Amino acid sequence: GLFSRAKLDFRTHSMQPRTRFNKQQMNIMNRNFKPREKSFSPGQDLGADAMAESVWGTPFDRQLGHVPASATSVDMVEKELAKDLEAVNSADKEISKPSTIRKINTDLLLFRARLERRNFRKQPDGSIREQSSLFSEKVFRRCLSMAPMDGRAYVGLGTLLMNQKRVTEAEELYEEGTRMTQGSNPYIWTAWANLESRRGKLTKARKLYEGAVVAKSSHSAAWHGWGLLEMRQGNLRRAAELFEKGIRNTVGDANPYLYQSLGYVLEKMGKIEEARRTYLRGTKESIVSKSDALWHTWAKMESKHGNDDVVRYLYQRALAVNPKSRYTHLSWGVWEKEQGNHESARELFKKGHKLNPRDAAILQAWALLEYEMGLVERARELLKQGTEADNKHIPVWQAWGVLEYLEGNYKKARDLFQQGVWAGPNSRDVSKVFQAWAVLEKKERQYNLARTLFSCAVKADPKSEASWLAWAQMEEDLGLNDRAEELRNYNQAEQNKRGIDSSLGSIIVGPDSMLSPIFRGVQAWIQQFSERGPRRGKNGPPRRGAAASLAGKMEDSDKDLDAEFSKFQNV
Repeated sequence: GLFSRAKLDFRTHSMQPRTRFNKQQMNIMNRNFKPREKSFSPGQDLGADAMAESVWGTPFDRQLGHVPASATSVDMVEKELAKDLEAVNSADKEISKPSTIRKINTDLLLFRARLERRNFRKQPDGSIREQSSLFSEKVFRRCLSMAPMDGRAYVGLGTLLMNQKRVTEAEELYEEGTRMTQGSNPYIWTAWANLESRRGKLTKARKLYEGAVVAKSSHSAAWHGWGLLEMRQGNLRRAAELFEKGIRNTVGDANPYLYQSLGYVLEKMGKIEEARRTYLRGTKESIVSKSDALWHTWAKMESKHGNDDVVRYLYQRALAVNPKSRYTHLSWGVWEKEQGNHESARELFKKGHKLNPRDAAILQAWALLEYEMGLVERARELLKQGTEADNKHIPVWQAWGVLEYLEGNYKKARDLFQQGVWAGPNSRDVSKVFQAWAVLEKKERQYNLARTLFSCAVKADPKSEASWLAWAQMEEDLGLNDRAEELRNYNQAEQNKRGIDSSLGSIIVGPDSMLSPIFRGVQAWIQQFSERGPRRGKNGPPRRGAAASLAGKMEDSDKDLDAEFSKFQNV
């Protein structure tokens, strides 16, 4: 019958004897269950499958989570646990322990929490995003109360807190999880290490990665994360050793990203033949050979050191493994464009966009191709589609602004650069927007404003060599050779630093430097911009006409720098 099928769907979530519900518990679960209402025409003959789908939805709907809340197993468990937990406990005292009754419930609630966390990351700013965040955190904390030894809840909640920039709370949570699990859960160790690595606490991160591999030597994520940390610090030999150790310790459970990263590091070390052997060794593992990332990275290496037929073969293998891979379509299309095969590149971008309509990077690359071929209007159309597909994608705003700048539409370019800054004021990518905007203002002889924009660019990304050198060239063109030399020295110092500092505005300028008033002037502006975000109109979207107003405010902030500048020039 209908309800027997409903019971079967519910019970298939639990296959372990210690978590299987008995008949009395199932009766409690189904006592208040109400099927989804659906109207039927008089005399309509419905089979058993159709009637079941009228209540539970199609199997496809259930996979995508399109079934109404009253019909999902997760909500049914939540509802019945809240109402009938006391009855369950009285029915069987032994199963009242969380470790024997609630594992299936924890699994379902964790799945629900992850879905809400995903919605939080995908939703734009607004009430829906806030509701998803609050609900996800509530469900994760409920899972912790139900199963305090389950490391999945700690890692899931910690990831959510990091997405919300509640870093201190995430660190405290990981520390508590490590203590509760007595240091036996490698996933908590690895998540904690990733957090400290992002915060720049490298010594502590290394110790945490070591704790993860001690807890479980075959934990590939810890080996991979540790190797990436060393690679970012420029310790390529150490990174290669860690990736190799990870491969040796995961025999029988190979991880494709260990092979991929090892090959990439060997390529950076100049050991091309050894990198090829690593990629080839990875393809002999059945699991690894099914990873498009491995084929894709190998193809990119061969595009620099191999022949065209090998490159195309490797890209084809990558798409054979994952036909929808947006990275492969983008990378292959860009390579074909560089080879002068514009039609092949266009077809790859077109196919990639069809399979990934929300990917702005493919649309941006496609637009640049069309612009190089002289199709300006078509390029504009594609860039506009890119901003609509993902309005947080900074490079597409920058590319569109540069296009308008090259076409002489300076006002439109300023508005687009403004939108690019609003898209991610705390991102390193925003440096390219500031740099392009500064070049525009330099051409317009707005030198003070250009200085402010150049300083914003190097604040956002101190390793942006293009920003440092463009700024130095402007000062040199104005006859300020000492200032230009100082800027080049700062650029050289930043390029020589090892590792990546993820904090915005990490440059240290001495108090006696002639550049110090510039950096002091923009520091408060960047902080205010990142906290306030874009100004919005009545209907929600940012107002595009605000670029001129912002430029005016930035020029006002430069007035107190004129005294310093007047020592060197009179413009």
